[in-house]
Amino acid sequence: MSLFGAMISGVSGLNAQSQNLGVISDNISNLNTIGYKGTIGRFSTLVTEAATDTRYTPGGVRFHPTALISKQGLLQATSSTTAAAISGDGFFIVRGTATPGSNDELFFTRAGDFKPDDDGYLKNTAGYYVQGWATDRDGGLLDGNGNATTSNSSAVTDLQVLDINSILTAAASTTNIEFGANLNSDETAVTGGTATSTTVGLDYDTTDLTTLAGINNGDQFSITHNGTTTNITINTGDTLEDLAAAISAVTGIDATTTTTGTNDTLTLTAAFADQGVTFANVTGTPFSATGITVPGVPGTLAATYTAGDLASGTVAEDNTMPVTIYDSLGSAHTVNLQVVKLGQNRWGFELTGNTTAGELDATDHPNGLIQAGTITFDGSGNLQSFTGVQATVGATTVGVNGSLVDTDISAEWSNGSDTSEFTLDFGTIGLGNGITQFAAGSDANGNLVEYTTHFINQNGAQAGTMVNYAFTEDGFLQVEFANGVKRPVYKLAIATFEAPDEMENHTGNVYRQTRESGDYLLREPGLNGAGNVVASALEGSNVDLGEEFTNMIVTQRAFSANTKTITTTDEMLDELIRIKR
Repeated sequence: MSLFGAMISGVSGLNAQSQNLGVISDNISNLNTIGYKGTIGRFSTLVTEAATDTRYTPGGVRFHPTALISKQGLLQATSSTTAAAISGDGFFIVRGTATPGSNDELFFTRAGDFKPDDDGYLKNTAGYYVQGWATDRDGGLLDGNGNATTSNSSAVTDLQVLDINSILTAAASTTNIEFGANLNSDETAVTGGTATSTTVGLDYDTTDLTTLAGINNGDQFSITHNGTTTNITINTGDTLEDLAAAISAVTGIDATTTTTGTNDTLTLTAAFADQGVTFANVTGTPFSATGITVPGVPGTLAATYTAGDLASGTVAEDNTMPVTIYDSLGSAHTVNLQVVKLGQNRWGFELTGNTTAGELDATDHPNGLIQAGTITFDGSGNLQSFTGVQATVGATTVGVNGSLVDTDISAEWSNGSDTSEFTLDFGTIGLGNGITQFAAGSDANGNLVEYTTHFINQNGAQAGTMVNYAFTEDGFLQVEFANGVKRPVYKLAIATFEAPDEMENHTGNVYRQTRESGDYLLREPGLNGAGNVVASALEGSNVDLGEEFTNMIVTQRAFSANTKTITTTDEMLDELIRIKR
């Protein structure tokens, strides 16, 4: 029985070594296969349990082919702009057809030699089509319906085959406008609301105000500007000059006196043209019941500039900066940034355009107004704030209120394009890298330059046809158009597994998910454990030819040794038969 067992053990050895040679043969034949993952032969004993501890029953050997799927292959540069390799963990997700249905099988591969077929779909040499997410212009992931999604959803239904022909032409609508300019700090500001007294018989520096009818020692009135209220007290001995000084000390209001003998007057002027100043009696009636009569007091010195006055022409601008922006159809529109000085370190601005056919919708943008606002500067001429002011023109409200830092404003067009949403960038708060306020300067020829425009940048472009496309290091398929626009249109999806070596090999250098490999997880390249995409590169086979030749020699010797076991056993059996003879 043991002789036959020895022979069977030798046969199992021959079978195992034959299979190992098949593995080596496959590895060598796929030495130049892109993304190929080699297999290594492993052996384990096949034991037959002995009946007693004084007998040995031979069993044999069992062969276990083990795929080295997780072993990284050498990356090789290539001139193809649609080739991609993965450095690290993960697999490209591919399908067997360009228009997969819900029942079509999902495959995984490291072979990134992708090229467009006749219809523009990207597939590799084995004929498998690569999948990824569609993206918006900023690289955000989109699902099949064009809605924002994330890779964390692991929803394969969000993926689609990368289609070059779907993006042959594109326009880039403007989403940001940057201004760099200097506003002349010496510009004369628009005069604020003004009122002048008409009382006679006053000398500005000698007449005691408490001697006038209606004013008593300790009477008070209030001044309210920009939400802040300040009380002014009239004491015995105070003159018109003293009152003017006390009022001028309040932010937002200036007071001056005239010297015309015994008929001197007090003039009140709002310091900022866009801000009114309100007066009211607090104790007594020092303004309303005295001989000092200022029209509207108690009341308000009304603003002389309101948002929309530049667009309507009610107030003349000090300077205009034109810029061309593009809508979603690629049509160009000229808009103007108009500015006017409203007071010390304070300017008003209005972004305006035309309301002719194909331009701004006149209903949404009366007088062509898009957005109004204010710009303030610090004492060093640097930007302190730029704030939007909502304008009301007739029954229409235009623009937004509040800080315009990273805030979208809207422009409605009458040419059928989508509403433009863009931001205005006047620079960094506290710095002079955008709009500044310094005194007028001179050019190289000594000419006075009151306003200087350093730059006006916007990120839109007119419609252009596709001229090139390529994968980027972030895994995006980026398309370049004739108008100079470069836009990501797809992003490669990477699938990761807990046990990638347990995946099932399939024809075409692809793998299937198995129970042992675990479920796949969708990842963006370089995130959450997924490898990085290397653009214009391919992953070579991870087979080492020298190692395979060495294994071949060892396998050959092992096979020969097993044949010796069989021939020796045969000779022993022959001797056993001769006993009978």
